Amino acid sequence: MKLKVYFRVDSNSEIGFGHIIRCTAISDILRDDFSCTFLIKNPSEYLIGEISATGANYIVIPESQNILVEAKIITEKYIQKQDIVLIDGYQFKTEYQEILRRSGCNIVYIDDFNDKDYICDALINNIPGFTEQSFKKKSYTKLYLGTDYALLRKEFFNPSLRKIAKKRKTILVSFGGADIYNLSLKIIQFINKIRPDYSINVLIGDAYMHNETLKNISNVKLHHNISAKDVAELIAQSKICIIPASSILNEAACVGSKILVGYFVDNQVQPYNYFIENQMAIGIGNIHELTLTLLKTKFEEVLKADCLIENQFQKYRFQQIENIKNIFYQL
Repeated sequence: MKLKVYFRVDSNSEIGFGHIIRCTAISDILRDDFSCTFLIKNPSEYLIGEISATGANYIVIPESQNILVEAKIITEKYIQKQDIVLIDGYQFKTEYQEILRRSGCNIVYIDDFNDKDYICDALINNIPGFTEQSFKKKSYTKLYLGTDYALLRKEFFNPSLRKIAKKRKTILVSFGGADIYNLSLKIIQFINKIRPDYSINVLIGDAYMHNETLKNISNVKLHHNISAKDVAELIAQSKICIIPASSILNEAACVGSKILVGYFVDNQVQPYNYFIENQMAIGIGNIHELTLTLLKTKFEEVLKADCLIENQFQKYRFQQIENIKNIFYQL
């Protein structure tokens, strides 16, 4: 009988979809050796489809005003001593982990920060730049840090993508499935002043509320809820990717791209700096403050930066799949 892995994760337009995407990536990697079940609140049809595509099951859990009450309920109803529970969300603090531990399960925590007392068995933090010494943890807590543990869907670990010729004058723009600030429109308007002859592909999701602002721009093509395979191919074909320092930054670097990267929330600043310092991307800073003049300068710079893709490939050698598997085998 396969060991069970429960994924406690939520995603929506407010908190974003990166949590669920990276959890489904892990579920897909583990599907042959583990029985995977998602514990999730109010999933959309899109999220259910993403979960089901990995071969996992899902259980819709009720809303709770008290996150610790929720932890007690799921340990009583679902989790047994030999199970593995993966938690991914900023709300699952030390007290939540303590309740899970009382059930005797093994805990894997995915976090983008190092701002808690970690009592989990394994901590995965694929944000580059953290040192082991910066974490408050138990002696038994094992750390899995940086790009060696990049949480990518399997479709991005495809060597053939790196052989696809880049299309001239083609740009990929993606600021998350929700893009609540409509940063895509800002970038498109700037690009059309700098290089109006370029074609622009824009990735959007269910929660994107600004379709009307983009759909009539002649050189823009919207890609709505497309598969990981199609996203990977769009990256591979694009001359330039303009993206934030979020999960898509790992995806673009794994496939290989001339990247213009920015940030718009605090937890994107550290990976942003890491990619700039390691010459894997050209930085455009805080997207909220981006000016036409700066983007024009950086656009010319990225076109000439032939070292970016070579440097990306030194960090992304497709080692991540086996590394992720081994975390769960060792538990």
